[in-house]
Amino acid sequence: MNKKTILGLVGAASLSLSLSAAAPVLAAETSNSTSQSATTSTGTSTGTSTSTTTTGDQTKPTTGQDTTKTPTTGDQTKPADNQDASKTPTTGNQTKPATGNDTSKKPSKHSADSSKALSLMGKYAKLTRNSYVYDKNGKRVKNSKLKKGTIILVSGLANPKGKSLIAFNNKKNQYISVRNVKLFKAAQYKVKKKSYVYNSKGIRKANVYVKKGKTVMVINTKKIHGKKYVQITDTYFIRWANLDHKSGKVLAQ
Repeated sequence: MNKKTILGLVGAASLSLSLSAAAPVLAAETSNSTSQSATTSTGTSTGTSTSTTTTGDQTKPTTGQDTTKTPTTGDQTKPADNQDASKTPTTGNQTKPATGNDTSKKPSKHSADSSKALSLMGKYAKLTRNSYVYDKNGKRVKNSKLKKGTIILVSGLANPKGKSLIAFNNKKNQYISVRNVKLFKAAQYKVKKKSYVYNSKGIRKANVYVKKGKTVMVINTKKIHGKKYVQITDTYFIRWANLDHKSGKVLAQ
């Protein structure tokens, strides 16, 4: 064999040996690399798992993060003062009407007085206080007034200068304020015989009596010394037995 042929065989053999020796090394390196990679991956995974086990404080979002994932507090959900008032309930003070604004349900004093005067027409009224006497124009009559407790028959009305007056003597043009009286409950009876007048203690008034056939107004009844009397004025009484009981008629109630 010539020298070139021998060198060629030797080279081929060397090449074959080198290839056969290199293959296991590559496989080992590959296996080791894979194992190391797996080991590294496992270690990394373990380390990552360990490092991601965070505390409660670490899982809380820091200030400025996306608040859509965290519930807002009560103060944050309250609307600002300058927001749309239609979405926020108004307070009690805002919904209450101002005091004294609604006058539709409260009649004026003049209206109430007029209604009272109309209700007293043709009825008896009793004075609850001393009262000045006026004419139909509202002008006060000099040296003329009625005492508290006086009973009058309301026979007319007048409204001068916004005042409600009631007449108790139309012929003499005499009126008093309707505010000074109240409805008087009374009945009237005819006297069937001459009746003497007594005071509240049963003492007879000398030369004072009511004639037979006269009509008296009874405003109260009272027993004096065991006998029944009827009150015909604030201070005068007559005996119940002297009245015609069948003639009784209610005047006011």
